Amino acid sequence: MSSHLITINRRPNATNLPTEVYNEAKRKLGSVFTAGGDIIRGLTFAEQKQYLPEILGISPTDVDFSRKCREYFLNLNIDVPMGGLDLEVGLDEDGHPLNVIDFIKYKFACAHPFVVADESELGASKRHQYYISDTRKELKEASANLVVRKDAYKEYIKLSDNEDRMNMVLHVYGFDPKTMTKDEKDLQLEELQEDNPLYFLDICKDKNLELTALINEALSAEALRRVGNSILDGDITLGDSMEEAVLFLKDKKNSNVLTAVKAKLKAFA
Repeated sequence: MSSHLITINRRPNATNLPTEVYNEAKRKLGSVFTAGGDIIRGLTFAEQKQYLPEILGISPTDVDFSRKCREYFLNLNIDVPMGGLDLEVGLDEDGHPLNVIDFIKYKFACAHPFVVADESELGASKRHQYYISDTRKELKEASANLVVRKDAYKEYIKLSDNEDRMNMVLHVYGFDPKTMTKDEKDLQLEELQEDNPLYFLDICKDKNLELTALINEALSAEALRRVGNSILDGDITLGDSMEEAVLFLKDKKNSNVLTAVKAKLKAFA
């Protein structure tokens, strides 16, 4: 058994009404129709057969079951006070909702066009009048972000002891490490991993980092050129994206092109 509380919240006052009037106004989340003319439910038919019989007092094999389900959602109105409506959406060990009615309301709200999954998604559209806050979800996301930040910092520390790899990462970001001192490289990489730790981590752990850096360096030195999205060595197209160009240079049958690109870079240096 695992309790899981979520809250359906009303949109903060963005009207011309005084805040106290807006807060005291009753708001209900009611039924709406889909484009196909059905009622928004949030439950699959299998879930309706599983959860609604105990609420409707009717067997899922009854000929009136579908009609009763439709009537239930047609008449469903969820009162949402200004302080928010708490719902228990946890499941027991068998996967059954701890509170069936709360679970149904939650699924209904998740499918409702007036509800967004997070306050950050409200935006300017007045269509979205409610949002869901989920402390458990927020804690999980915060924990995941913390792990990413820690891993990114570990990669940054590793780079500090490997200047060749530092240069590769800087090339991928579009910097020219030849114009930077070791301290400047360190400071720039520290800033990059703090700004976007996940992207920094992806670059550092990229198994094709060396080739990606080589291509970026060659493009900066004009040893390779970009036409639209395509990357070319003279008249030879390496690929229509960075990923394709990397695969091209990884292919042993194109080793002569790779050698030529490295020679051009050495000559330019």
